[in-house]
Amino acid sequence: MIEKYTFNELFKRFEPIEVNCSYCGLSAMDNIDDCYFLPLYVKKDSTNLIVYRSVKFAKILIGIPRCIKCKKIHFDAKKKAAIISLSFAIALFAISLYNMITIGPVFTAIGVLLALIGGFYANEKLQERYVVEKDIYTWRDGAETNYIIRDLIISGWSFEPPTL
Repeated sequence: MIEKYTFNELFKRFEPIEVNCSYCGLSAMDNIDDCYFLPLYVKKDSTNLIVYRSVKFAKILIGIPRCIKCKKIHFDAKKKAAIISLSFAIALFAISLYNMITIGPVFTAIGVLLALIGGFYANEKLQERYVVEKDIYTWRDGAETNYIIRDLIISGWSFEPPTL
């Protein structure tokens, strides 16, 4: 890993030396800020007592080379998906509140819950769809193609912070 990355002390992250884009495979990275910096986590220690629970973990940021075109696609997909999913959630929320008197508070609570869950789920799926339509990898799929990330995942690191 030391051969392919340098550690930036100022930002506390591993920056790639390789410039070939991991998302499209066609272009080269122009600027280090175009990279996607993927946080990876590993469990260090956990305490699970009857009255106290805690998990200690380490976090590192690893840069995945990305060209400016792929960065723009990822940013645009995130923005477009957020607007659509937020509009969906607000509409469902408004309909639920409007119908509170006629259908009752239980169904209103279910509608509000569906608005929240549906908004988050729709956001993730729409982002993925818009990126795949442009024939590039999503941020996570592109990271998984990186052999160093794969080696870290195999050795116990994960994309999500550890929990009890």
